[in-house]
Amino acid sequence: MSRSVNVEHQQEVVAAFQKHGTVSGAAREMGLTRATVQKHLRKAGANKKPMAAGKLSARPDRRVALPRGAAVKRYICTSAQNNTRVNDEFLTALQALASHYEARLLVGTFTYNQNAFGKLAVKRGTKKACERDLWYDPKIEPYICDERLELAPGLVWCGEMNILPTAVDPLSGLETYTHRKSAIFPHAKLAMRSIATMLDDGCKLNFTTGAVTQRNYIQKKEGQKAEHHHKYAALLVEVDSSGNWWARQIGVGSKSNELQDLDVKVVDGKVTTGCSVEAITWGDLHATMAEDWVVEQSLDMLDALRPRYQFLHDILEGASINRHVIKRAPDAHYGFYRWLRGLHRFDAEVQKTVEVVQKYLRPWCQTVVPESNHDGGWMRSWLSNYDYRFDPANAELFLDLQKWTFEQIRKLTEQGKSHKDVPVVEKVFKTFGLDGVRFLLPDESFTICDKKIECGMHGHLGPGGSMGSPSNMSQIGRRANTAHTHSAGIWNGLYVAGTSSKLKWSYNWGPSAWNHSHIVTYPNGQRCIVTMYAGKWKA
Repeated sequence: MSRSVNVEHQQEVVAAFQKHGTVSGAAREMGLTRATVQKHLRKAGANKKPMAAGKLSARPDRRVALPRGAAVKRYICTSAQNNTRVNDEFLTALQALASHYEARLLVGTFTYNQNAFGKLAVKRGTKKACERDLWYDPKIEPYICDERLELAPGLVWCGEMNILPTAVDPLSGLETYTHRKSAIFPHAKLAMRSIATMLDDGCKLNFTTGAVTQRNYIQKKEGQKAEHHHKYAALLVEVDSSGNWWARQIGVGSKSNELQDLDVKVVDGKVTTGCSVEAITWGDLHATMAEDWVVEQSLDMLDALRPRYQFLHDILEGASINRHVIKRAPDAHYGFYRWLRGLHRFDAEVQKTVEVVQKYLRPWCQTVVPESNHDGGWMRSWLSNYDYRFDPANAELFLDLQKWTFEQIRKLTEQGKSHKDVPVVEKVFKTFGLDGVRFLLPDESFTICDKKIECGMHGHLGPGGSMGSPSNMSQIGRRANTAHTHSAGIWNGLYVAGTSSKLKWSYNWGPSAWNHSHIVTYPNGQRCIVTMYAGKWKA
């Protein structure tokens, strides 16, 4: 190697070191060992003390102008990996959708150094040639945006963020990165988290985007896991002139030429509107505590998207049989509160719940009610543990249900089945006139999209008898749509809906991550979370 070439390479190493500020960062970018980087720095004199740097303030947000009047601005946000070709069919679909919506396509880049593992570190046939130059596919160059933009008041595109694509939880530790503002981070994995804030503020949402580039990972455990979770996806953001914003995921599966956003479908680069969806999983209903405008907007969304299935979770508030306050020493204040609302009688609460649920029923849509804790869980606890003698308002209905329950247990036992299979929720609601609904039993499966997505779980029951949580429910090995937490999110293949109820209840104290969010599932198995805000479900 000539002296001039050697000096040039040395300067590249120094530049990488100055860019990252660490030997490790320079080594990753240049595809060199730490020792080699240190040797170049010593020769160039770049590691001599004193070295000083700093800035007085954090990176500022550059605000994007809001649309005027009735106009809506849209952004399609995704990410791209260095030294990797794009998924041409997916990029074509994004460009077609962007053209249809007159949206701006934003591509945030991230780097992943594959030179760090030599021939002896990977299996035969998986070692790739080293590359010294950092480049991105020319097809996305016009869309690259690695700066920080405030797309709307309270929503920041963090194009400056560089997260390894092998990160198991790419949003971990970023809860406060943009302070109170919601944030979008470019990353190959699709994730979403609801972050608790003060009740009057509305919860903060953090998103990742998915990627437009192909799978390109080191064939070691971390790279192979990341390859499995790599998602050809983007986040669509809508902003109105008041600064309100809505965001939802768009992606493709095995058929990367087909993309759908609500009722808009793109196939082979051609846009079609008025398309229906496979299913909607509504946020927990809690009918007597439901937010009126959310129910109204949900019905509008139902008729606009015309799903084949809809899933209603926790249809009962359960005020009349609340297992947490009907104890040896009942909560006197809560008891007075529910009496003032007319919900001290179980029959009155069920009747009001039926009236709300019936608003959702459509002849072209199958309505499914999964077993939920406020429904079946609380009814069973009431019948098993409550002393009817101290509740004359509910005593007769309690005894009628109790007698029927014992009869059912006898029948099930004779059939070799368990007492937990008593269809108490179905019995109660059909008694009060709720027909045309499929009620699921505990642990009863209900799958959609050719049995690819499980929709029969509420989310309160976890693996092995544990309490359900998004973390443990995401590990069951099957894609699933659940609810229960009232806080929407995406954990690998698990999508969690929010709530349709009021965001302030008598039992949720302190900062809250609750939001009015629902899961939309498309016929191709792709999903998005639609969050209702400012009285609307979209711009």
